[in-house]
Amino acid sequence: MDHLKPVQWTDALSVGVKLIDNEHMLLFSIYNDLVAALRTDQPLMLAKRAVEDLAGYATFHFAHEEELMKAFSYPEFDAHLREHEKLIGRLMEIDQNLGRNKANITNVVEFANALVGGHVMRADVKLAGFLKTRMPNGYQPFDVTLDDGHGSAS
Repeated sequence: MDHLKPVQWTDALSVGVKLIDNEHMLLFSIYNDLVAALRTDQPLMLAKRAVEDLAGYATFHFAHEEELMKAFSYPEFDAHLREHEKLIGRLMEIDQNLGRNKANITNVVEFANALVGGHVMRADVKLAGFLKTRMPNGYQPFDVTLDDGHGSAS
């Protein structure tokens, strides 16, 4: 389980759009809850709950990104949407595999790599660059402070 590590937020992960950054921070926090559940001898039920929480929040976050892409006519909407669908599909696969054997965490590691190394650092950075060219200076859509579910604001 040494290769299963939490994702730490750094400024390098910021896409520069407050809503997306705040939601990414919370998404990583929920992912880290899953890592913690898998790295301990907590019951399988807790790991499955963490996967369900991650899938639920990822779906919520992806919907916000999709709203922004539509609102600003993002030319790569279809490709970005397919990535969202693929990531949610991976989470469903993880949930199914956890139902059989908590110790099999290969899919969790692959998901983290796809989410952070692939989607956030490539697709979301590209989306944010596009959004910043379309938004009035300083405009932050859905400018809110999100509660991370742990009693502190993100």
